[in-house]
Parts: sequence; structure tokens; C-alpha cells
Amino acid sequence: MKTYSAFAFAVLLPVFLAPQSTAAPQFRRVGEQNQGRARVCFYKDARYQGWEQCYTEGDEVRSLGDHKAAASSIRIFGRTRVTVYDQTDFRGRTTEFTSDVPDLALRAASGGHTWNDRIESLRVGANYNSGPYGNNAPVFGRDRDRDRDQDQQISEGICVYDRRDFQGRSQCWSTGADLSDLGRAGNWSDRISSIRVFGRAVAVVYRDADFRGESIVVDRDIPDLAQVPARSFRNWDRQISSVEIENERGFPGRGRGRGRRWR
Repeated sequence: MKTYSAFAFAVLLPVFLAPQSTAAPQFRRVGEQNQGRARVCFYKDARYQGWEQCYTEGDEVRSLGDHKAAASSIRIFGRTRVTVYDQTDFRGRTTEFTSDVPDLALRAASGGHTWNDRIESLRVGANYNSGPYGNNAPVFGRDRDRDRDQDQQISEGICVYDRRDFQGRSQCWSTGADLSDLGRAGNWSDRISSIRVFGRAVAVVYRDADFRGESIVVDRDIPDLAQVPARSFRNWDRQISSVEIENERGFPGRGRGRGRRWR
């Protein structure tokens, strides 16, 4: 009996001591590793098909490497937002996504391009506006589908950015949009640092909500509002709380366009 036990032990010992393969985990999808965590996942093809690459809050990716300019859809889990750039090192055109994008070919960027196969770098942060139900909840009164379409290309209107030189988080509005309180329009009150103007749009920006307070007329791109002086305060950087956007043929629109033109 002892002879048989010794023989069995000698046969099985190499099995237990053999090095375990490290190949298996490499075939796991990144999404499985992050299951249940707030994260942003990118996919090669539309509707979340093809390769999957996921990132979590705090990730800053200067270059997507082999996946650079190759993503066609995005899924967002939990209270997460992602700021994407069409160049490496957080440069170039940029926008922010806070909800799923099944097809980036339908998400237009300025300049006549879409975001399909254009993302080259990204930053992931927390989405504190998503509420207790994650990204399925309305954000500032807008339903999920409307929020998903916020970055569509516009022919006449403006795009605003929370950093100078048209960088950082962005959002676009067409002429006629109700922007009497930017605090309820994407939480943009006192957050705008640069503005782009498209088509024949003319905007009047106000320091206070409901088109009150000091105002100026914006009829061209302003890469840095810190360079635009104001009468009663230092400059216009992060000072805008409401906006009127009209076609220049109808300017000044509702009769409130009493601001001076910026030069």
C-alpha cells in the first residue's frame, strides 16, 4: 500500500509543480475583468461589436495605440463620462459623452467629420449629473436620446467649451435654442471659456440668467474669453449664464440683443 501511494505521489507531483499558463487571462474580454464597475468601453464596430477596450474613472490615455482612430461605438456603465480627442495627447477636436453611442458615424464633429474611427486619446471622469440610476436617468430634464444627440453638427449656431482654444468639454446649440439659464442646459453656467460660431449665427451672451446683466454680441470665434474685457468685471471667462442665438438676418431677435459687439 505504501509502495502504491509513493508511486501515485511521484506521478502527480510534476502536475502540481508545473508552471501555470498565463495565456488564459489574455483571452478574457476587458469588460469581464471590469464587470460591475463604472467604466467606459470602446468597440471596433457599430453596436458594440468587434474588439472591446474599457477604461475606468481617472484613466488618461494619451494615445490609444493599436486602437487609435478605430472605435465605432461606445458603452458607458455607471456614473461615468469620457472626453475624447481626435489627436493624441488630448489635442484637436474634442467632445464629451455621458451615455451610450451605438454608432459614432452618426455623431458629427465640427468640420464636416463624424467621430467614427477618429478617437485617438481620451480622459475618463465621474458623471455627477447621472443621478442614482446611472446614465439611464434624465440629465437636467432631458431624456437619454436627446442627450445622446447633443453633439450633432450644426450649420448655424454655436459650440461652447470649458477650456480656451476650443478644448475640453463641449456642447453645441442651433439658433433659437432656449438658453435662458445655462445652469439647466447641461450645467454650463459660469463654465464657458471659448466659443465657436457657425454659419450666419449671432449670439448675445449675458452674465446673468434670463438674459440679464452685462452682455456682448458674439459673431465670430473667440478662442479665449479671458481676453475679452468687461465693464463691471475683469473679463468674460467663465462668466456667461444665458445666451441668445439668432440668425444675423433676424438679429437682435427678441429685442434683448442690447450687448456691444466684441472686436
